[in-house]
Amino acid sequence: MDWTLVYIIACLMILPAFIYGGISHIMAENTFQKYAENLNQKGIPAHELTKKLLETAGITNVDVVKINGNLTDCYDPRNKVIKLSDSTYNSTSIAAAGVCAHEVGHAIQDAQGTLLFRLRSSIVPVVNFISKLYIPLIFVGAILGMATTLVSFGYVLTWAAIIMYGANTLFYFVTLPLEHDASKKALLLLQDTGDFTGSEIDNAKRVLKAAIQTYIGTLIVSALYFLRFLSYAMIFRKND
Repeated sequence: MDWTLVYIIACLMILPAFIYGGISHIMAENTFQKYAENLNQKGIPAHELTKKLLETAGITNVDVVKINGNLTDCYDPRNKVIKLSDSTYNSTSIAAAGVCAHEVGHAIQDAQGTLLFRLRSSIVPVVNFISKLYIPLIFVGAILGMATTLVSFGYVLTWAAIIMYGANTLFYFVTLPLEHDASKKALLLLQDTGDFTGSEIDNAKRVLKAAIQTYIGTLIVSALYFLRFLSYAMIFRKND
């Protein structure tokens, strides 16, 4: 394989990938804001809806709490808690309904013991730890690689960083199908309650679809950086 060509292609594609990711984030925020002004007809606050959806799904061991922030909503599988942000907790909007239903979707994945969900949960602590290490290691490895007496050590550090970054890319790769599945479960849950009209379900779908695009953008950028680092290491090895 021509690793020099792979390196060039990866470098050329990173900027378009960043642009796509940036546009996706802007569109997701705009879509959320649009439907944040579109209230559900029954006026159900998100925290109450979350509890109702959990009950509908037969999940009784998950709590619902409020946390600070905007769109910082998440499901914590270790503590069995759905955390709803300030912008979601008391909101009766379609956007908030989509968000909280999505987090319930993750709780269902956890309850079902989904393989990908267990895999992601197991690598989260690792990814959180190594995310602070791989960039410094790459720079140190590159610098040491220029020193005649430390080339081998620099090469080892570079590969360690690449493996770490690969784990980070794997995390995003696993996350994407999980997010898509959680959104599918969310829409089915909202339909099952009977509290939302067809148009409200469609609008919630638009919110969740826009959010998925941000995960796609993040995965593409991470994969391109991984290819860039990997091809750099292979070129370094070839020239060693």
